[in-house]
Amino acid sequence: MITFIAHVRVKAHNAEAFEALMAEVAARTHEHEPGVAYYECSLCVDDPEIYVVIEVYRDVAVHSAHMKSDWVTQSLPKALQLMEGRPEIRQYVTRGAEPVRQRAKFS
Repeated sequence: MITFIAHVRVKAHNAEAFEALMAEVAARTHEHEPGVAYYECSLCVDDPEIYVVIEVYRDVAVHSAHMKSDWVTQSLPKALQLMEGRPEIRQYVTRGAEPVRQRAKFS
């Protein structure tokens, strides 16, 4: 399994739009991508400007297909406009799993 955990800062005036966008991406991912074991966005209890996005993929091929999906390619530019700065993203793998080498670029 491959897990990505992203911490994202979103100012209050963009929160509603960000949450709606992430809810749409999560719903479409759940509906169309059975190889994605988990995909959710949550708000930090201690800081209302911080969100965590947790994504769990069965393997590199599933992650690659997710990144090429229409809902991801269309939502990434929108999400980046709603964020403050770059997301802090870490990748984790279960022992023996191949990590994702080709990562999304956030400028």
